[in-house]
Amino acid sequence: MSAMRWLVVVGAAALLAPVAAGAQTDPRLTDAVRLAQEGHSDSARALVAGLLNATPPTDSLYPEILYTQAMVANDAGEMRTGLQRIAVEYPTSPWVDDALLRLVQMDFATRNFSGAARNLERLRADYPASPLMPQASYWAGRVYFEQGNAAQACRWLSDGLAQSQGNIELQNQLRYLNQRCSTGVATAPAESAGAPLDSAKVTAADSTARDTSASPSPPTPAASDSQPQPASKTVYRVQIAAVGSKAAAAAAERKARALGLTVVTVHEGSLYKVRAGQYGTKAGAQAAAAGLKVKLGGNPFVVSEP
Repeated sequence: MSAMRWLVVVGAAALLAPVAAGAQTDPRLTDAVRLAQEGHSDSARALVAGLLNATPPTDSLYPEILYTQAMVANDAGEMRTGLQRIAVEYPTSPWVDDALLRLVQMDFATRNFSGAARNLERLRADYPASPLMPQASYWAGRVYFEQGNAAQACRWLSDGLAQSQGNIELQNQLRYLNQRCSTGVATAPAESAGAPLDSAKVTAADSTARDTSASPSPPTPAASDSQPQPASKTVYRVQIAAVGSKAAAAAAERKARALGLTVVTVHEGSLYKVRAGQYGTKAGAQAAAAGLKVKLGGNPFVVSEP
């Protein structure tokens, strides 16, 4: 594969949720990601390869090592192999939804739309509570429009618009695509606020770094970030932080929004309680909490709101 083609493939994979050093649960993997971010890719790959060789495949850390290895890979084939191993061999891993979305993006970049669609439908069927579903909706819209299946594209886009409240950038991307939907197929507003991201403009280094440069935003009141709910319906969210300052709350908000989650912050007493997601069932929220513990750390737990 040519160097330019590799940049396109890696760039497409970077658009979902680039790996951050803080996303890893093992400090050695954190170091590997940081090395890659700083341009020392060979050292990063060597470190991850050593960990992989020293870790039994039955260890719960193994799929996380595979995922990190894929993100610092030297070429698209190596990246795909690692992601496919997670998807096939570790279907209960907290990293499988990330792996499936990366595969979707790689298939889109190489115009393998049928392969992308298969992984999208598996993600929706097997991991409906994944916090990555809003981003999946964006890619599904692009994939199904390329296949000429507007009805399926618009169903995904409608779901994505409902799930991504609070993520303004993603909402803009979804709305741009949703302009192609007829009123009868998609009910979300078709406002244009920017073109879809161009994967060719993302560099290979971006595939290993989450965007941590955004300036802190003030905690968002619950009323502005969540859609009104019927009085009789309980909404479940995952509380990811309870901190004593607006700055700390803003930092927690940014981490959750980077995963495409709706975020609300409730100020109670001396604490700012940051809550992510919006789920119709407690079981769905609990499943999301387990994934967020791996991706964000801490001790997230489920709260209910009338």
